This record gives sequence, structure tokens and C-alpha cells, in this order.
Amino acid sequence: MELKKLVPVMALGLVIGGGGTAFAADTVKIGIAVALTGPLTPYAESEGMRCMADKVNKAAGADDPKVEILVEDNRSDAQLSVSLGQKFLDAGAQVITGLPFPDALIPMTTMAQSYNVTVYSAPNTQVEMQELGTGNFIAGAVPDPINAAATAAVAYAKGARKAVLLTSEDSGSWSAKLPEWFGDAFTKAGGQVVGKFSYNFGISDWSPQIASIKALGEKPDVIHVSGILPDIGILIRQLRANGYDGWIAGSDGFDDPSLEATVGKQADLDKVIFATHGVIGNGGAIDQFLKECKDAGFKVNGIFDALGGDMVAVIAGAAKKAGSVDPAKLRDAIRAEGGYKGVTAETISFAEKQSYPIKTVPVIGFADGKRALITEVMPPNIPYLK
Repeated sequence: MELKKLVPVMALGLVIGGGGTAFAADTVKIGIAVALTGPLTPYAESEGMRCMADKVNKAAGADDPKVEILVEDNRSDAQLSVSLGQKFLDAGAQVITGLPFPDALIPMTTMAQSYNVTVYSAPNTQVEMQELGTGNFIAGAVPDPINAAATAAVAYAKGARKAVLLTSEDSGSWSAKLPEWFGDAFTKAGGQVVGKFSYNFGISDWSPQIASIKALGEKPDVIHVSGILPDIGILIRQLRANGYDGWIAGSDGFDDPSLEATVGKQADLDKVIFATHGVIGNGGAIDQFLKECKDAGFKVNGIFDALGGDMVAVIAGAAKKAGSVDPAKLRDAIRAEGGYKGVTAETISFAEKQSYPIKTVPVIGFADGKRALITEVMPPNIPYLK
């Protein structure tokens, strides 16, 4: 079925970014199967992509390539992402993306390989994608072992010495292995892992895990979990209600604007930290981008939209550098020396690692209920990665 160009913005179905203009052959088509509905909706990057495409197209010169964004709702479903990826390939997209987890991205990347098309996932952090070896995958964020090491360094510096890890198999290594990599980096720094317990996404009662933590002979002073809202907000609330006053560490799943409301009490956030992709609230480039997008009518939500903005800026810059929208030339240009100006970092470069950027990792905490930057460095004791 041929893709239809619809009027932006729609809650469901296909959206064409950059004003819905019909572009010529010198256009880069980016197809994104994104969670417009379902539990992963807060982590969608499509509005940031559409906003950046609009900015790029308005600023483009007569000979500059344009960017067209094709958006479909994957309903937070991996298999639907794959089906929509084929739809985008059939429509001639040079870059596609989907749900940012391996069960969607691995088949999409394998499928796109025969078209010589790039799969570029702005928020993907999972090592499975770095190990795939197809050559046509690019992640817009640094891998999970780096994020894990960043929070481990902060937790140890804050005085934590005994850790409990909460793991889930529901989202691949992001929820299963990232806490373990936190434990590896924490142990290397001098700490100790005293317990590990499992859970499933969609949990609303953490009492079995909390009971297991209470039963430990050695009490933890940091608990690490890589999960999504509202699960992790409920966890924080229930841990505090059961008397736990130690650190709670997490990943970019914490970077959802609904975290504070889900937790409820301001004091319950005092020892919460998480690694993420950029700093919001300091008046910097990300805040400026999000404000400009909102003012232009795009429904941006936070850091994941900023990653979407990075993705479009890099692809548009690469098309200009290559002087072509051919997918292979475009991918080579994305990985060219020098990188491209981004939203979450001054320069986004894939020249060094080819499939992910070299960037510092912000670790966010809370002061008087408000998010505050603790560190923004490349951390020590990074596990797993070679």
C-alpha cells in the first residue's frame, strides 16, 4: 500500500514533517515507526524530528537537500514496527527507525540491509545493536554500559557502598543487563552488590521485591533499576513508604516529565539519580530547541525529542556534505570526520565508533524537588565495551 501524505499533526497514522510539502528527488525520506500510543509514548522522538525537519527545510538553500519525515504509530509494539519499516522501505525511505529495542530494530536492520538503507535509532542504547554487525545501524545515544558506569561513579562518590540490582527481561539488555553493568562498575570502584531481584514491566506492587530487599543480611544503600514510568515512580514511592532512605539509581527511563508527579512527595526524590542524554532546565541548547519547537506548534515532550532533533540535523548535514541522498553515500557522510552540530551536544560525531556517538553522560539528581545536574563526564570503570 502506498504511503499517503497527510496533514501534520495527527494523533494516529502517518505524519509528514516539515509542513507536508511534496519534495523532489533530492529529498531525504526518514520513516519512523514510533509509539504515539501505548506505554512507551513518553519516550517518542518524532515531534523533535518533525520540528528539526521544519527548521532545516525553512533554512535550506535552493540546492540543499530537503528532509521529509514519515511517521506511523507502532502502538508500542515491536512487530508492528517491523511491518511499518517495510512500508517505509517500499516508499523509498533512505533512513528508517522503529521502537528502540532489539526485538524491533534487529529485524528492521536486517530487512533494510538488502535495500542498503540505514536504520538510525535516536534513543537506542542497547549493546545488541552494536554487536549486530550488519554495518547499516546507527544509534544516536551512547551504549548502556557507559550510562551504567556514570551512575555507579556518582552513587559511590555520594557514599553508597552496598547495592541491590532490580532486573527485567522485558526490554533486552537495557532492563536486564544495564543494572548488572552498574554493579560491575560499582564493584570496580570499591562497592559491593548484595542482592539481585527480577520484575516484569507493568508492575504496580513491588512488595515482593521490597520484602526480599528487607530480608537481606546486608542492607543496601543504593538500588539500581532500568525501567519505565509509571513502574519506577511507583517503586520509589513504595520504597520510601517502607522506610528505605538510601539512593535509587536509574537510566534514561527516569527522564520522563511525569516522574515527579508519579512519585508525589518532593522529599522522596532527594536521593534519586539517573543517567540520561542531555540536560534540561539549565537554559541551554536543549531548552532553546524545545521552546522553539513548542512555539512552532510541535508537541515536544523532553529529552527524547532532543535526540530526534539530533538525528534529523545529522542526516540533513550528511546529505549536504555528500551532495547526494543516495542511502550508501548518506551513511558514509554520517560517519565522516568532523561530525555535525547537535542539540544534545555541540558536535555529534560517528567517525570514531561508526555506530554510536562519543558523548559525555549527564547524571541528574534532585534538589528541593527540582532536577539538578550532578556530573557530565565520560565515566571511569566502563564495563563490557571493548
